[in-house]
Amino acid sequence: MVKVYNLQRRTETLPTVRRTAPNAEELEDQSHLSRPAGAGDGEPTRRVETITFDMDNVSPPVANMFRRLMLTEVPVFAFDRILIEHNDGVVPDELLAHRIGLVPLAGPVSSMQYITDSASVGFDNLDPERVLLFELDVTAKRDVPTTSVYSGHLKWQPIAKQEELAARSEDDRVFLVHPDIVLTRLGPGQRLKLRAIAIKGIGAVHAKWTPVAACFYEMKQAKAGAEDSDGRASGRGRSRSGRGRVDANEEESNATRPRSASGNHSHEPHRETVNEVIAKRDTSSVRFTVESIGQLYAVDVFRQALILFAERIRDLAVRIRSTEPRMTGAAATAFTE
Repeated sequence: MVKVYNLQRRTETLPTVRRTAPNAEELEDQSHLSRPAGAGDGEPTRRVETITFDMDNVSPPVANMFRRLMLTEVPVFAFDRILIEHNDGVVPDELLAHRIGLVPLAGPVSSMQYITDSASVGFDNLDPERVLLFELDVTAKRDVPTTSVYSGHLKWQPIAKQEELAARSEDDRVFLVHPDIVLTRLGPGQRLKLRAIAIKGIGAVHAKWTPVAACFYEMKQAKAGAEDSDGRASGRGRSRSGRGRVDANEEESNATRPRSASGNHSHEPHRETVNEVIAKRDTSSVRFTVESIGQLYAVDVFRQALILFAERIRDLAVRIRSTEPRMTGAAATAFTE
């Protein structure tokens, strides 16, 4: 039975905004005046956390399967369609759309549905069960040299009963994970106006739907004492000529070992014995590290991966039960005879 234990969580925090006087460059670029509220005040970043945990009695292929499930199969929201109505900024429309597409977004993933037909959803046909609508409209002041447009300027526009759905629980809230991402910059009097649609998806389709930034595992080390040829633990030590063993005094012994004429250490066997251990990888025990981007807590990402794994096992069992056994090859020939 697979065992998960030793779970540790660490929540990330946004950097604290400096309260010192701005320098000359900052005075020239007064875009900090339009920085959206909550864009970095030393407060915890929503759902951005790192967890580590151990898994025992699990093979490397199964551990890798859990890693791939967390990377590519756990659904989250991401911006998929952008309608730019007005753009005077320095960033072209295509690049701006790509930047918005990579902005992490949290929402009621479990309550929303996937889009099965891409042509069935558009800005003139908004399905409240499948899409989230955002709008952005920023006009720079004429007396400000440069105005930065942040991701926090994207405002959610609830459709139908979505507002009630988002207020149902903390897990269903709609918000931008990082409101301080710079999207573009505007000159005096310039304007940016656009609409954006966010939909539910998985990382296997595009990386913008990946809920984790880092997800990896490593096999833990197992140390054991050196054994004699008959399998019994050696209490008196082993000769240095043995291989695959770690000698705690190896560096010291190399310094005093006689050298050959070529300058290399002599390979003559040594008579003294040393205390040794055998270091090897424990292939049945791994340690996972999962860092969430912020749409979901890292713990919830792992929980969803476990649910997906259970669903696939049940689906496989159903398929096996519904399949009639059929023998082929030599086994079928022997059975008919």
